[in-house]
Amino acid sequence: MVQLHCRGLIGQVCDILDVKIIKRVVSKDHIHLLVSYGKELSVSDLVKRLKGRSTRLLLEEFSELRR
Repeated sequence: MVQLHCRGLIGQVCDILDVKIIKRVVSKDHIHLLVSYGKELSVSDLVKRLKGRSTRLLLEEFSELRR
């Protein structure tokens, strides 16, 4: 359930940022992404936005993840 929700959140953020997901693997405790994006966005900025939004929303919905 958490993995599916996380997958959806990452897709939403990538749509907003105009990032194309080429390959995505969501495991229990980590995520692998292969993406294509414009040069106006740095890797660190992309990761910060993906992690920030998805983490905040996942923790709101699944409080057991705080442990």
